[in-house]
Amino acid sequence: MKNHKYATIAGVTLAAVVALGCGAGSSDTGTVSDKGGSNGAPAADEKPKVAKMGSGTVTFGDGLAVSAKAPKKFTPSSYSAGHQRGNTAVLIEVTITNGTKEPFDLALVTATAAFGAEGTQAERVFDSEKGVTDFEGTLAPRQKRTAKLAFSASTKDTSKIALTVKPSFDDATALFEGSL
Repeated sequence: MKNHKYATIAGVTLAAVVALGCGAGSSDTGTVSDKGGSNGAPAADEKPKVAKMGSGTVTFGDGLAVSAKAPKKFTPSSYSAGHQRGNTAVLIEVTITNGTKEPFDLALVTATAAFGAEGTQAERVFDSEKGVTDFEGTLAPRQKRTAKLAFSASTKDTSKIALTVKPSFDDATALFEGSL
């Protein structure tokens, strides 16, 4: 019984360390502008800003900027991955601009989306036949790169599409909203 007690304490301690480690990094959601540009990071007590897909840009304090075009209805090819028949799919072009002084590793970029008033989590769709893959390579300072990202969800409600782009593990999160 004594060993069980120590194993439980060790397990709880390990879970706490993992949870704290997963939350590491910046909580900065950047500064939102309607036509691009920024004045730096928001104040700590400020609510996260959400940019409008198609017209907004999120720029972080280090100069990295993320923008997203308005979502479009998307029909994945028969060879795509991540799409279920009967789901609703959308395509969103995301651009990352490196306004920093250092090269930026695009392989670390992650993106998620949710559809509708209920926030139905969407699955990433990969469809090389239609040019829908992911960001790749390294982005030099003062350069930008655009990738076509697609998402599929089991809802027909596209009245609200929420997109989250996290440039890397250490960077902040760019939040976008749009609709079809």
